[in-house]
Amino acid sequence: MKLSHITIQGFKSFAKKTTLDVTHQVTGVVGPNGSGKSNIAEAIRFVLGEQSMKSMRGKIGADVIFKGSEHLSALSRASVMMVIDNKEKTEISHASETLAPFLVYDELVLSRIIYSDGTSDYTLNDAKVRLKDVQELLSFAGIGGSAHTIINQGEADRILLSSPKDRKEALEDALGLRIYHMRLNESKRKLERVKTNVHEVELLRLEIKPHLSSLEKQVKKIESQEEETKNLQRLLIAYLNREKAELDILHDRIREKGTSNALIHITDSIHKELTLLKDKTYDKKDSSVLEKQTLQAEMRSLLSRRDQFAKTTGRLEAEKSYLEKELNREEELKEITISYDNFTNTHKELKSDFSTLSQYISDKDTDNAQNKLKDVTNKVDGFFNLNNSEEASKKEKIVKDIENIVAEIKEHEEKAQSLNTEINSLQEKINNIEKDAETEITSRYEEEKKVMLLESKLRELDSTIALIRQEEGELLLRKQYFDALLKEGVAIIGQNILIYKDSVPEEKYKDTPKADLLRAIERSKLRIEEAGVQNREEILAEYKTTKDRDEYLMKELTDIKDSEQKLLILIDDLTKSLTEKFNVGVTEVSKVFSEFFGEVFAGGKGKLTLIQLVKVDEDGNEITEQGIDIDVTLPNKKVKEINMFSGGERALVSISLLFAMSSITPPPFMVLDETDAPLDETNAQKYGVMLQRLSEKSKLLVITHNRETMNHCDMLYGVTIGVDGSSKLLSIDFKKAEGLVE
Repeated sequence: MKLSHITIQGFKSFAKKTTLDVTHQVTGVVGPNGSGKSNIAEAIRFVLGEQSMKSMRGKIGADVIFKGSEHLSALSRASVMMVIDNKEKTEISHASETLAPFLVYDELVLSRIIYSDGTSDYTLNDAKVRLKDVQELLSFAGIGGSAHTIINQGEADRILLSSPKDRKEALEDALGLRIYHMRLNESKRKLERVKTNVHEVELLRLEIKPHLSSLEKQVKKIESQEEETKNLQRLLIAYLNREKAELDILHDRIREKGTSNALIHITDSIHKELTLLKDKTYDKKDSSVLEKQTLQAEMRSLLSRRDQFAKTTGRLEAEKSYLEKELNREEELKEITISYDNFTNTHKELKSDFSTLSQYISDKDTDNAQNKLKDVTNKVDGFFNLNNSEEASKKEKIVKDIENIVAEIKEHEEKAQSLNTEINSLQEKINNIEKDAETEITSRYEEEKKVMLLESKLRELDSTIALIRQEEGELLLRKQYFDALLKEGVAIIGQNILIYKDSVPEEKYKDTPKADLLRAIERSKLRIEEAGVQNREEILAEYKTTKDRDEYLMKELTDIKDSEQKLLILIDDLTKSLTEKFNVGVTEVSKVFSEFFGEVFAGGKGKLTLIQLVKVDEDGNEITEQGIDIDVTLPNKKVKEINMFSGGERALVSISLLFAMSSITPPPFMVLDETDAPLDETNAQKYGVMLQRLSEKSKLLVITHNRETMNHCDMLYGVTIGVDGSSKLLSIDFKKAEGLVE
């Protein structure tokens, strides 16, 4: 990488856009004091990322912006652009992801703009970048920092008067080791962040560890519960499978016998039939009894009539007595007596006949009753016929009385005839009743036999119903227990238990009694219940989340520790490389410094010595640091303390050291801002020789008043203040340069 040109606009006295071409190896800038030539060095310092306003002779960022003049207004921003030739494209394997894409370009344009509020923007090829990226680019370019790249008179003297530690840092910067320090510091910062991350991750793991441990215990319980649930599933499948088969058999057996409801329906039908039969039998029985009672009533009526007939006979006997009194004649009385005797005999016979007739009626012997009634009638007729013939000669009064008696007897005959008719009707009814009774007896016998059969069937059905009810009750209880157990199984195991129908029980349960299976099931349920894990899904989800979180943290911790280990290795490698390169660099710089010093001070000797510095930190611990000490010996002088040297001598020593430092790892360019001011002509000549030697490896931008130094410049620019109050840059020849200096 080589410096091509610089463009300044609005920076300090350069109000207008000004471009400085740096294509020659040694470019000189001359101009009177106050012209703004040193502002060029500060502009370069600015674009290289200088953060100290003091080093640019300012207090705040806005101090570097053009303040305005009588003819020009103040500006609100300042910008400096540096163009770097990158055609050689030095390969840089460890460039950052941000910087690497730019390194393929032939030209790199680095710009910095500062605004009135003090904020800055950095761009690289018009793309915004960070200060860190700028520093990385400059480190790769070997520019490092402005301390040894841009050197003014004060800084040249400062390196001699600085502490060994600061001198060491300046040397490292000059050797291009800043990148190592940057990477080392960055690695250490990363390491600290990594350690912080490790600590934070470990704290996070410690925070979740108790909860995770608790969840793990619960998950173990859940796993144990799941295993026990699987065992319960196997037991339930074995039991349910067998019990279902037995229930199906029992159900089929009950179905073959008929359900109790169906049998009860049949029983109800039989009961109804029995009731009808019994009611029918009782009705018929009641009807027969009623008829019998009616006949008995009629019989009583006949008996009553018989009694009436007897009363009539008594009345006749009374009349007979009356006639006996009326008839004064003995013959009549005798005849009457004879008639009476005949009548008495006839009456006795009739009385006997009526008794027989009554017996026939009572016995329902209609035929004999009718015959007997005819016989009675004939006797009565015969009695009257006999009396009529005998009494023909009797007195008219007796005849008349007898006629009256006959009339009454005739009346009795008519009544007897009516009674006979009733007896015949009654007998007929009796006969019908007897026939019906025989039929009814047969029918009642059949019906009673049927009743007995139905009652026997009822008893058999009742027994069957009781047995079926017992079996149905057993089936119901077993079915209820089966359903409850299945429901409980679904609640514990889930829908998978429903596959018991299509599952084959394990061989070991094949011959296990059901009672043993049930006991095993209850024990398994108890163990599951004792596990006592509630909210199973929530716990598993929380455990997974927590476990994943812990594994993520563990992986992150592993990755962080891997990063930590890599950083430790990197830090160790960087430290070793830094130490090695620094030690080699110190030796080489010391050698070149000795050469420069010998040329400047004929017979003089100079070298750099690496020393160990011990200091005590805040905790009282001793810390060993390295530093650089300068040992010089001037010819013919016993003074070795640099601060005792003259200004010109110190200038030559510092220049010799700075040039030696820059020659080992030469930067693309160096800015020397009036570093030759203290030199006389002789020493200026020596200074010029060193410039020529240094320019072999780096481009030099020399700001000077010294004519001898101008002689060694390939190109000269003059800086003047224009009438508008802003600095202007002019390309001039040597003679014009002398005029500007004067």
